Amino acid sequence: MSYYVIALIIHVLSIVIWIGGVAFVTMIVFPMIQRTQNSLEQVMMFQGVEHRFSKVAKWMILLSGLTGIFMLHERGFSFLKTSSSLHVWLMIVVWAFYASLIFFLEKMIFKRLFTKPSGEQLETKQIFFRLQVFHWVVLILSFSAIVAGVWGGHH
Repeated sequence: MSYYVIALIIHVLSIVIWIGGVAFVTMIVFPMIQRTQNSLEQVMMFQGVEHRFSKVAKWMILLSGLTGIFMLHERGFSFLKTSSSLHVWLMIVVWAFYASLIFFLEKMIFKRLFTKPSGEQLETKQIFFRLQVFHWVVLILSFSAIVAGVWGGHH
């Protein structure tokens, strides 16, 4: 088995875990949180899931980035200049968005999402609604990168 195939396996598994986790949080955890009536319970549930998942997501994002760079190197970067590489660019953009979000921008973006223009903090229900919308947007972007990657890899 070649190093490329090993990298591809690690790459796909890391993305399955990472994007699968985002899908689970978006489709399962947020609806559960929103059914809970107690604001403190909602916050505690979210923090528990987010704290655990963010550690896993960080490792999976690193693994997918490293294996992606390795595979790009093995294939030669010159194909990135062709029109048939749009799927690769979409995957790179989505990865860069997630990496910058989870490692740098998360607190800044969340501060904006959770604060009214007047500077007051939003109610818990509003915060979780915005979080869920944000997660759906990110999940749709992720799914589009997956579809583009599969399509581009077999087209």
